[in-house]
Amino acid sequence: MRYAALSFLTVALVCLGAVSQIQAQVVGQPYRLNDKEVGRMIKQIESQTKKFRNSLDSALDRSRLNRTHREDDINAFVKGFEEQTKRLHDRFDDHKSVAADVEAVLDRAAEIDGFMGRQRLSGRAEEDWSALRTNLDELAQAYNVSWRWVGRVSLSDGVSTLPGGGSTLPYRLTDKEVDQILRRIEQQSKRFRSSMDSALDKSRLNGTRREDNVNEFIRQFNDEVKRLRDRFSDHKSVAADVQSVLDRAARIDEFMSRRQLSRKAEEDWFRLKANLDELSRAYAVDWRWQG
Repeated sequence: MRYAALSFLTVALVCLGAVSQIQAQVVGQPYRLNDKEVGRMIKQIESQTKKFRNSLDSALDRSRLNRTHREDDINAFVKGFEEQTKRLHDRFDDHKSVAADVEAVLDRAAEIDGFMGRQRLSGRAEEDWSALRTNLDELAQAYNVSWRWVGRVSLSDGVSTLPGGGSTLPYRLTDKEVDQILRRIEQQSKRFRSSMDSALDKSRLNGTRREDNVNEFIRQFNDEVKRLRDRFSDHKSVAADVQSVLDRAARIDEFMSRRQLSRKAEEDWFRLKANLDELSRAYAVDWRWQG
């Protein structure tokens, strides 16, 4: 019976991992972009903005808007957009850029988009703006800003907040910082597993099916952490990978909340949970521990 239950548990956990992977594929969840890719994206936006400004200037000079207040308005919109983009670039270089900085860029872009929707300008200016909008959509995804262009109207569903309902926006973590979080989780997992083994051996659960269950929970958790680390190294990690790690951690947490084990095991699990909270914030996963 013990081995039958263990086999059933293993199959269930494997199926859970498969479902998480399928969900990530279905929703087309983007990979977490590394620092170099985000830096390249911001530079592309700056380059595309210059291209758009040139084609817009040319189109305005040949239109009935030339030397009118409307021309002044759009030039002011573009200037404000360029200033916000530069500010974002500077804060990104200082490792201080947050989703609100990207929202500020998108808010300025919405003013331009509204103007472009109301006016008939050259095909070149329209094409350049369309290309720039595509780059801005990618930027929104990189910072987990929910943003849609709907019939020349921009809609923002708000930026990601901290798990637990906090409103403080964390800086976008660099590759090095995310790697450090993953290393801490791996190291703390080893400590927790060691203290847990010792605690179980001294408890009345020693040699029981429940001990087998929690050991399987921990093994599956460690496997998912390793899988996340590998995908992060390959620049393919997505929020669903982190969610899968947290789902395994939730099973361990449920067990820990029901059992009084050694103080060392409890403390090690508490530290590991703190590291997992940091991981959830790095990937903008809305996560709350139950119980």
